[in-house]
Amino acid sequence: MKIIAVMNQKGGIGKTMTAASIAYILGQEQEKKVLVIDADQQGNISMLYGAYDPEGRGLPDLLENHEREGGTYTTSELIKTTPYDRIDIIPCNGYLMNTNMYLMKTEEGNQILRLAEDLEDVAAAYDYCVIDCGLIMDMTVMNALVAADLVIVPVKLGGFEIEAADNMDEQLESIRKFNDRIRMKVLITMRQKNKTTLQVEEWLKENSGHDCFQTVIRRSVVAEKSTIAHVPLPKFSKGCIASQDYRAVTYELLRNLEGGQDE
Repeated sequence: MKIIAVMNQKGGIGKTMTAASIAYILGQEQEKKVLVIDADQQGNISMLYGAYDPEGRGLPDLLENHEREGGTYTTSELIKTTPYDRIDIIPCNGYLMNTNMYLMKTEEGNQILRLAEDLEDVAAAYDYCVIDCGLIMDMTVMNALVAADLVIVPVKLGGFEIEAADNMDEQLESIRKFNDRIRMKVLITMRQKNKTTLQVEEWLKENSGHDCFQTVIRRSVVAEKSTIAHVPLPKFSKGCIASQDYRAVTYELLRNLEGGQDE
């Protein structure tokens, strides 16, 4: 099971849309077995996949109350099905805030290794795990990054999002003490075609020092409508430009992770 985290400490750049779209295309169109993990206390990707419950079980219980830590649950018991074949989810809700405080206070040495260890229990059942991270580098996000093979950093051209990508690159250095295989790849999102953004895009791809997806995600009003409808974008509108772009990103991702995946 390859683990992909989607993270940027800047909001409004298509982070959850990216995680949800890639997971959907992998599961529904590429027929991979996918586990989605909601690691954001807002629970947005849980909503998109029909699994949000403000009082329900999910990631907080996995991190706090797993059998491995003397608790109640196995990893499998906290996985829920979604309306989509081959895509399951470990949902999340506002209780994750308490989980972060709990993990910070815990003096055991495995606070940031828990998710990686818990996912080992189900690794044989899935091809991919896609984690939608929160905006803050808290204990939950650190757990996600320690478990991940790749972190995708969405950036929107024209603001401080590029600085956020630089900061992420720096912060990954501390994560590599626990996970030396993690790689980072920048994804340009919500791109509007004009001279300035094209110049910044060229600089980001060729001179920033970051590994970037060649595909960019173009801005689409349909994408915003899919969020309101609580439906993953490629399901809501298979043919819109952003869905086409996410499809190309997923093909690029497969080639990168599997070494020559055909489109």
